[in-house]
Amino acid sequence: MSEEQTDRLEGGTPFEIRVLRELANLNNRLTSLEAKVDARLHDTRPIWEAVLSRLDSIEMRLDRMEAKLNVFGKDLIETRTDVEMLKKRPPAA
Repeated sequence: MSEEQTDRLEGGTPFEIRVLRELANLNNRLTSLEAKVDARLHDTRPIWEAVLSRLDSIEMRLDRMEAKLNVFGKDLIETRTDVEMLKKRPPAA
């Protein structure tokens, strides 16, 4: 058998050349896809940064609310304690 028979299958183009063409095609498609992803990232990055900024603001407000509730709870406990202490006092004559 001759080596030419296995060297040139499917239309006479050597296997290595077909593989290299397919790799080049895949590389082009990947480059195009990367460009599209980069373009989308540029579109959504400002939106994402705004969302993060708003989340930070909300988190700060929640922390402040939590601190206020802690103070309120302590004041309520103190007030209730004072009421209980006053209940135990003998009535003034």
